[in-house]
Amino acid sequence: MEGSEVRVRSDRPDRPHYHLHDCVVPRTKLAETLSGIYAIAKRHDLIVTNVFHAGDGNLHPLFSFDRRVPGTLERVLAAADDVVRLSLDAGGALSGEHGIGLEKRDFMTLSFTGDDLDAQACVRSAFDPDGRMNPQKVLPASARCGEFAAAALARAGDLPEGTWI
Repeated sequence: MEGSEVRVRSDRPDRPHYHLHDCVVPRTKLAETLSGIYAIAKRHDLIVTNVFHAGDGNLHPLFSFDRRVPGTLERVLAAADDVVRLSLDAGGALSGEHGIGLEKRDFMTLSFTGDDLDAQACVRSAFDPDGRMNPQKVLPASARCGEFAAAALARAGDLPEGTWI
């Protein structure tokens, strides 16, 4: 392995799959948050390995599991949701370095106001007016720039001419 590259694999045939998460918390909350992550894993009957760079508060809980076992994937995803909420409750953020994707998109309303999300949607639409770059991946569906929404409605013929939003 080179530099900070980490290769993740399971040596356990009974848990060949993993779900790696990304979250960040204030460094002063690291110990408390790690304890919380272990409690989440126990509550969901999962094995967790914490990979992190403590100097900047980035945590990467890794849940090992076997998705062939019915109900296991659902437990892993529920645990991942709990980790996000734990991180936010500790004063952290949704992501420290890997960004917001489908996993955390719908949690953005826990960190940002509707006005914040609308502003982000307006900036996004300024650079991507046709919505081609990672559509539906970054912002929750409810976050729409008024101008962008109006343009979409106008294209569909659902907005009367001259309507101002």
